[in-house]
Amino acid sequence: MLIAAALIVAVAVLVVANLRNQPASGAATQGPKGAPEVRVQAVRRGSLRQEVIAPGVLEATGVHEVRAPFTTKAVTLKVGIGERVTAGQVLAVLDDADLALQVSAQEAQVARMESTLASLRLQQQEAPLQLDQRLAQARAQLLQAEDQLASVMRQDDALRTRLEQARVNLTTLQNRSAEGAERVAAARAALLEAEEAYKADPGNPALRAKYEQARSAYDEALRQSQQAAEQAAAQLRAAYDELAAAEADYARVSGDNPVAVQLAASQVEAARIALQLAEMEAESGGALAEQVRAAEIELAAARTSLAAMREKLAQAQLTAPVSGTVLAVAAQDGMPAQETQVLLTIGNLDVLKVKAQVDELDIGKVRPEQPLSVETNGTPGELFHGRVTRVAAQATAAGGSPFFVVEGEVANREGLLRAGLNAEVTIATAERQDAIVVPAAAVRTRDGQPSVLVVDGFAVKVRPVRVGLRTETEVEILEGLEEGERIVVSPFTLINSLQEGDPVRVEEVDENWGKSQ
Repeated sequence: MLIAAALIVAVAVLVVANLRNQPASGAATQGPKGAPEVRVQAVRRGSLRQEVIAPGVLEATGVHEVRAPFTTKAVTLKVGIGERVTAGQVLAVLDDADLALQVSAQEAQVARMESTLASLRLQQQEAPLQLDQRLAQARAQLLQAEDQLASVMRQDDALRTRLEQARVNLTTLQNRSAEGAERVAAARAALLEAEEAYKADPGNPALRAKYEQARSAYDEALRQSQQAAEQAAAQLRAAYDELAAAEADYARVSGDNPVAVQLAASQVEAARIALQLAEMEAESGGALAEQVRAAEIELAAARTSLAAMREKLAQAQLTAPVSGTVLAVAAQDGMPAQETQVLLTIGNLDVLKVKAQVDELDIGKVRPEQPLSVETNGTPGELFHGRVTRVAAQATAAGGSPFFVVEGEVANREGLLRAGLNAEVTIATAERQDAIVVPAAAVRTRDGQPSVLVVDGFAVKVRPVRVGLRTETEVEILEGLEEGERIVVSPFTLINSLQEGDPVRVEEVDENWGKSQ
């Protein structure tokens, strides 16, 4: 829609320019009879200014909101809307009776906290001796526990040795019993062999003597075995008793359930932890030091709060932060106000901010620091000049087609402008001096190539050109034309239809159109 509107405007401008440049009835023309009549102007140098025009609104600059520093029962206003004020001038006075009572209470609280901290610091001076005694006691308890553990470990080694010796003794006795039984078995085997031989030959005296000898040896071995067995039985009972006692003692102290060792080790660990705690307490100064630190922190917070309250109390008389004009008064004289409530608004009207709504078709031409001018309905015919300060990076779509907000500053030293006025903003996006400038209607474009019609005698020549800056009515020619050459400027219907070499009747027009205005 905006593109269509722009095209309509451009066509209207060309139509108006064409009508203005149409040959006047009865005007003197020269050239072949019957040839089309055209108006011709000589090319001259001049200035060209490209502009973007947009609606805008004026705002004050350096706007400051004056807020209530504390809740008050009553506000007494000293200025009104529209008054000029200077920095430091009293704007309003707040009732500070309630805040003064709060300050007194906070001062008393700070004094009590200072007394408490002083007492804790006095106690802290006496604390190091007690901490040293506690640390020495913890170290002594650790040494005692370590000695007890070493003693239990030594006892454990002795019991282990006794148990191993009892097992060795029992094994030795068992081996001896086995040896006696082996000797009896050997004597019995010899006896049976001799007995078999004697039975086979009873009359043989040698066999009889051998049998009797074997019989005596067996009896002796049996007797010795019985005696050894009786002694071994007593010794084995004693060995078993010793082994059982050794195992019982070892199980009590060590073994699978080393109660004594575990107890001694736990006592050592407990003593070590107690020593670590004592060392940490000695290093940090003990619990009393924590109390002192906490009291210091609380006192610092209370003092900060008191300072903030005193600062607010000192602001009972509200003064202007800057020089300017009172733009708005939100408070009512004699009425209460809440903390941070806006009471007055002050701004600078010597330099106003203008916010223009620039169409998306034109925003690409606008840059910061470009000159601008402002005209308002309240100041018809007056132009106020300034510069662009900021160009929005994102479009705003509010109730219609998107636009870009362009901000600028405008001098208002005479005070004719007012904040809130609607304005027509003209931004000079580009400017050329001493340039070849021709009417926009004189330039035609075919297949993307712009050209003009140069009149040589009474015939036209199509001259390709390279164009530069464009406005709605004029075009800068960078290449293709020289100053003084005569070109067709109207009517545009013929400009679009005439061909190379076509004859024309010529009417010369004013040559001042291209000079600097």
